[in-house]
Amino acid sequence: MSISAPTYRFLNAELRTAQRLLLVNGRDCQVGARAFDLLLALVERRDRVVLKSELLELVWPRIVVEENNLPVQVGNLRKLLGPHAIATIPGRGYRFVAPVMAPDAGPAADIHRALTDRATPAAAQEEAAVAPTAERLTTASALVGRAHELALLATMLEAHRLVTVVGAGGIGKSRLAQAVGAEYPGRFGDAVSLIELAGLADPSLLVHVVAQSLGLALPERGDCAQLLVGALANRRLLLVLDNCEHLLEPISILVERLLVGAPGVRVLATSQEPLRVHAEQQLRLEPLAIPRDASVPGAREYGALVLFALRVRAAAPYFELADADLPLAIEICRELDGLPLAIELAAARVPLLGLRSVQSRLHERFLLLTAGTRTALRRHQTLRAALDWSHGLLAPLQRTIFRRIGVFSGGFTMELAQAVCADHELDGWSVLDQLAALIDKSLVVVDGAEPVRFRLLESARAFALEQLAAAEETTALVIRHAETMLAFLRSADDGKMDSTMRTDEYAALVLPELDNLRAAYRWASGAISGRALAIGLAAHAGPLIDYSTEFEEWLIDQEPHVVPGAVDDATAARYWRGMAASNMVGPRRLPKLLEAAQRAADAYRAMRLPRRLFSALRLIALWRKSSGDPDGAGAAIDEAAALIEPSWPAEFRIVVLRFRALESRHARQFEAARLQCAEAVRLAQEAGDWRLEVIERSNAADLRWEMGEHDEAARELDELLVAMRERPASDLELIDAATIRVAILAESGRTEDAVAAAREALPVMQRMPKFRFDGYAHLLWRLGRPEAAARVLGALAARERDGREQRQINEERIARTSLAALRTELSPERLSSELALGAHLGGSDVCALVAEALGASCGRIDGTLPA
Repeated sequence: MSISAPTYRFLNAELRTAQRLLLVNGRDCQVGARAFDLLLALVERRDRVVLKSELLELVWPRIVVEENNLPVQVGNLRKLLGPHAIATIPGRGYRFVAPVMAPDAGPAADIHRALTDRATPAAAQEEAAVAPTAERLTTASALVGRAHELALLATMLEAHRLVTVVGAGGIGKSRLAQAVGAEYPGRFGDAVSLIELAGLADPSLLVHVVAQSLGLALPERGDCAQLLVGALANRRLLLVLDNCEHLLEPISILVERLLVGAPGVRVLATSQEPLRVHAEQQLRLEPLAIPRDASVPGAREYGALVLFALRVRAAAPYFELADADLPLAIEICRELDGLPLAIELAAARVPLLGLRSVQSRLHERFLLLTAGTRTALRRHQTLRAALDWSHGLLAPLQRTIFRRIGVFSGGFTMELAQAVCADHELDGWSVLDQLAALIDKSLVVVDGAEPVRFRLLESARAFALEQLAAAEETTALVIRHAETMLAFLRSADDGKMDSTMRTDEYAALVLPELDNLRAAYRWASGAISGRALAIGLAAHAGPLIDYSTEFEEWLIDQEPHVVPGAVDDATAARYWRGMAASNMVGPRRLPKLLEAAQRAADAYRAMRLPRRLFSALRLIALWRKSSGDPDGAGAAIDEAAALIEPSWPAEFRIVVLRFRALESRHARQFEAARLQCAEAVRLAQEAGDWRLEVIERSNAADLRWEMGEHDEAARELDELLVAMRERPASDLELIDAATIRVAILAESGRTEDAVAAAREALPVMQRMPKFRFDGYAHLLWRLGRPEAAARVLGALAARERDGREQRQINEERIARTSLAALRTELSPERLSSELALGAHLGGSDVCALVAEALGASCGRIDGTLPA
């Protein structure tokens, strides 16, 4: 039997290549030779766009013709086949998009017709149950980025008779189910039958649809389910039930009966929600993997990027993802949460719009992402249709919670969800129950951290916000969200207000909610009715200044509005304390910082809150000292010390000792400073406070460095950093110890050791690019990188001018030394130029300069400083 001249079937047509005939509804259309060749070329290359130049060569070989012959012939074919059989790809060519059945010829065509005829004898029907489905499985779209899940699913199916692939709409459940049968033929039985259930709306027809798909005829009455089970009792079969979420109860009943009465049948279900049958094993499908950024080794091989590039290439065969465009593609995939359907729809728009335009228009995702293949299920042809389907399966209360949690940005805890979503009709327990149902239905994602967090994928969140607007609840929920976030932040802040420092517990609680806090502040600061909320959020976000200058800007923006009566006394006091603790410490800001600290101290005296008064007095001492008023600073710290009671934690006494040691250092009374540092370390150790111990041991090493005891200081920091591997501290403490160590080693000429120390510190620097620059400028000079060193010094000077940096004693000295060294190597013009360029650099830029230098050979290992 020859298959060299196949017959193609699509829509209501047949393309018989042997006879060069196009039949539509059985009638010979008598198309011309060029039209036939054009249609055949498109059908044979239906997996891609066929360029105009290629079609001209195929249909009119070695003949020069006008390009407008193509649209004329395509137009004629569309009149015969319908308007949607051939798609025009603007500026490129055409693609055949109608579904094509497997090509056959001669006797093969007769076999195909026999298998699809439901009136055939039982033996032929058994073949029919497998053959069409097997064909579909083997021609399914290639599975991308799911090798691990595919192998895991196969293993689960071998060990269990019921496995459900669970996941959000558009995440690729159907493709995975199709692929497992195609990848492992015969592994799970003699046959594989895939039954698509998305189009079945009437549950009473379920058994008949399954039977019909298996080629079995059932009577209209009687126990049809039992008859089906009996017919399959001796069969070895993998039954794939695709898209079960809207028929959970009838499917669960049928599957349970099959598991009992048909021991050779295995069931693979796909659903947005588990079947909840006793024997069920679940494989929850996660979004495709996305690299953190383009620098990750093998970034292009991550599943989301592979799928994106493949789908763009399907419409634009010559597309290549350039290195320069890789970050943009990663950002697109990240904004789409690694959801395969959304990635495919976005990729389909790239040939027309370009990468940057697609990324910039993702906020219009429901308008943009509408380019699905015509052969896909209707709900997989647009992102909105997929979410409409999922939303339509929700009960009324589930819809209410779904749309309300859309106001959360970046996830939320159960407690926050209950506070925002509950009302007079929905109490906290009801919110919990409905949220659990949304998790089961794959609309809410659970992050396994502690405490457990929940989130909507960004596309689902955009849809939820649309539903919130349609229900006319947006304004009320945005206000409730802002009020909830202020209550949360105030509670977290009050928990540490009687301390002098940030705590790790505070950071662990608050940092996960930064996106929510930003969303709440964005609304509150933009609405007149939200003014008090905006001041409250800015006031209680004070400790977050350690993590971003953004929160200083909140304080500064709200300053004109903090007037008597705007907020309660406690919030006003917290605001002024937060302002006084900000990092904007340039000369122009010092009077304002000192005034804010004084206002906070006055308020806390009036409220009789001694611990909070202590913290305000500490700030007064700091800013008076920076303003050149050592006597005023001493008076403030003396008042603070007098407040300390025996029951107070050690940190209060340590703060006083730290200030006294700094005074001693400025007076060149090093032995007194050494004793004060040692006492601070002892108190921290006695209190069992590792964080404080790390800080004080770093301060003690910094003192030894100032005293010229470089080797001893470096050794102490080495011991501290080794201890921190076993007893981790936060990045804030780690970065101080690590950067002081680099600076000591660089200044003492131990350049190779400094390079090794800098390599160890670099990951922390990249995570927290707020660190001391001075030592790295000196190290870059010793590595033979004077221009880079000058730029780092320029960045440091800019930070000092802007009030973002207060140099300590050692830092001032090593910066002066480095600048003197650079003046001997660079011309005045070049040095001035590099310093100016450095003024625009941030911490991440300095990290990049250091990383580049560390990857190069050390050019000045034996370099000497100028006299």
